[in-house]
Amino acid sequence: MYKGIQSSLRANRMRSYFLIVLFPIFLRAIITIGFTIYTFSQSNQTISRAAARAQWQTASWQIFSLLGPIILIRWIISFFFYRQIIFKFAGARPITRIENPEIYNIVENLCISRGLPTPHIGILDDDSLNAFSTGRNTKNARIVFSRGIINKLNKDEIEAVAWHELTHIINKDSLLMIVIVVFVGVVWTLGQILIRVRGDRDSKNPLPLIGLILLILWYLIYPLIQLAISRKREYLADAGSVELTKDKFAMISALQKISQDPVIESIQKDTIAAMCIRNPFTKNKTGWLRNLFSTHPTIENRIKALESY
Repeated sequence: MYKGIQSSLRANRMRSYFLIVLFPIFLRAIITIGFTIYTFSQSNQTISRAAARAQWQTASWQIFSLLGPIILIRWIISFFFYRQIIFKFAGARPITRIENPEIYNIVENLCISRGLPTPHIGILDDDSLNAFSTGRNTKNARIVFSRGIINKLNKDEIEAVAWHELTHIINKDSLLMIVIVVFVGVVWTLGQILIRVRGDRDSKNPLPLIGLILLILWYLIYPLIQLAISRKREYLADAGSVELTKDKFAMISALQKISQDPVIESIQKDTIAAMCIRNPFTKNKTGWLRNLFSTHPTIENRIKALESY
């Protein structure tokens, strides 16, 4: 079982890294393609190679001079305030050890067993079953359980869910999602700015066309990459839970129970939904097209992966 888990972890990490690398590659390729299309579409004028290169360099400088401040501002906001934003929009609240010593003891004992700092614990006052974690690293992380998770799962199942979320924290998945959200937001913002750029009547400014292509990319391509990364991280967290608990049946049982009632009404944002152990918007849907646009693998596929360990 251990070798199977390790192989699965390595394979999923490589797929995730590959998908992440696709983000900047797509951005660079689209900018280049947009410029090339615009240049060669001007059939009434002849542009020398040197002039085209100079125009490309000028356009690139304009793009990345806009891109730098946008990335910096969005990164600062997300990096320092992401946890507070997630808590606010999820409708979660922190709980104390006095309020719920059982869940505190479970998480604390798990962390002590692995030499990890105990994260802060939050609760969603909802009888449905779901959970998520947030935080840049193990020192400032939070795990949030719904009241339904605490009340309806047994101790082994709660431990499996807790380790699933702790694996997200160990793997810095929250930080990864911040990077992805910032990058996707930058693409949208940059597209909006470039599409409004105006040059002289006789100038061959490629920026508006590049902006249009970036917006098309933002609507069609980047969401699919973002969702694919999110699904891979769920497989990784499931495998991490089994590796740490040595009990795949507890994780399978927990997923089966959670899938019966995962809907959390207070969660309205897609970015928060992607962080949950199960999509909190709707019950499990089938069909390859729906799965392509899902933040999570189907419960059936997750259980099948767990049974193979």
